[in-house]
Amino acid sequence: MLAFTLSLAMIVKDEEQVIGRVLDCARHFCDELVVVDTGSTDRTVEIAQSFGAKVFHFDWIDDFAAARNFSFAQCTGDWVIWLDADDVVPEDAQGKLRTLKMESIDPGVDTIACSYQIAFAPDGRCTTSVPRERIIRRNSKGRWESPIHESFVQPQQSYFVNRLDIRIEHRKPDVYVERSSDRNLKMLARLLEKGDRSPRMLYFYGRELRAHERPEEALQAFREHVEANPENDAYRYQALQTMQQICMELNREDEALTWGMQALQANSGRAEAFVELGVLFYRQQKFAQAVSLLTAATVCARPTTGLVAEADYSWRPWHYLSLCYEGLGDFPKAIEAALKAYPDIPDKAVIRDNIRLFAEKMQ
Repeated sequence: MLAFTLSLAMIVKDEEQVIGRVLDCARHFCDELVVVDTGSTDRTVEIAQSFGAKVFHFDWIDDFAAARNFSFAQCTGDWVIWLDADDVVPEDAQGKLRTLKMESIDPGVDTIACSYQIAFAPDGRCTTSVPRERIIRRNSKGRWESPIHESFVQPQQSYFVNRLDIRIEHRKPDVYVERSSDRNLKMLARLLEKGDRSPRMLYFYGRELRAHERPEEALQAFREHVEANPENDAYRYQALQTMQQICMELNREDEALTWGMQALQANSGRAEAFVELGVLFYRQQKFAQAVSLLTAATVCARPTTGLVAEADYSWRPWHYLSLCYEGLGDFPKAIEAALKAYPDIPDKAVIRDNIRLFAEKMQ
């Protein structure tokens, strides 16, 4: 017997290539499909209706939060799950969502966060994920806020729970990448020009600039974010750690060291900055310093907030530890570290070759 009903809320425009895919997923766990169209000129509306979705129309005003709030207002279920047209819900997650609907949820809980997998390796393995509010009690007093990269803001007296075992995958077709990323960059630029230079907007602007391969402008946006954000929150850590990565890519190692040390000061419980600094010292053949940093990374628990670089919590620190131990001439430890990297590293041939080399050097 169902403990609650679940509505799907989507906002879409010109998504005929993918909307059928996500609706085919959602119909297996949702009791109602609500699609809000913001001006499609293709077959998006027709395809949505073919899946039994209730289609509503909303005049686009360059405000994702406004459209998202409108979509929620059309739903009638006890809870609402939001998905984008280029999202995919794997079969195991569909089953977990069906099971969730049978469970009694604490009345104080208004939001359930799921794992949003946003980047993937060529072999299909997730490389970057982030916990996101996905399932929201319809009668909660919260609202979507911010015109772009919107977030759901709840009253202080409510709270959320994590169900990170439920994963939603962002599978954007290549043909859509340029369209959506240009749109986001332009929207952020307009907001900044109008005077919204809040830490949050500067952070997302830096991310978009980096995605557009404009590293110097990205660094400037992240610098402004850090200067405007005295709190050691997830955004500040991620800005500093991304600055560290950009400088590494530009071979500006002194700057990378500066930003990496600041990232560690902002949050010494996460692995990403430890790994990047370890790689920096490995490149400089400062193997002992690298070992200390990479070892620290291996004991960091996988976080439940912010962007998670999955490799930094699995194979990457062990792989570089093996290379550092080789540099130190400690081949047994090099082999031991390589074996710990082996189960998760995508290119297992590299580890096999390295272990063979380390074993030969021991003879």
